[in-house]
Amino acid sequence: MAKFKLQTVLDYRVRLEGLAQQEHSAALKKESELLLELTAKRQELAALHVEFEALQSKGILPQEFILYTKHIGHTVAAVAKLAKRCEAARQEVAARLQALCQASQDKKLLEKLKAKHLLDEQARQRQQEAAMLDEIAVQRFRG
Repeated sequence: MAKFKLQTVLDYRVRLEGLAQQEHSAALKKESELLLELTAKRQELAALHVEFEALQSKGILPQEFILYTKHIGHTVAAVAKLAKRCEAARQEVAARLQALCQASQDKKLLEKLKAKHLLDEQARQRQQEAAMLDEIAVQRFRG
């Protein structure tokens, strides 16, 4: 049987698909970690607001007021920064998914071509066998 001439290309495409899958998984993991961090930071901010409001209702010294507002401001900035990083991670996941889809399509195209090649090769072999059997039948008929 004739060897599939593009087998090395198919093997390469399989490796590329595997790499794309790994990159997509890594991007998903990073996004998940960032989302967890963002959730924790938002919970911290909410707890700070509750604590601050409780202290304000009891009465708070001006120095404590300034410290709390600064701390809340820093936490708000950290939440905003994490939100931007999460959005960038989300975009990275989308890009990696698109690359994975493209790699899968490229691989599937070559797999279909290989399957067609295999079917063509089998049909050619059947034709050769039929021709050989016809030749044997003709020789027996003459002989």
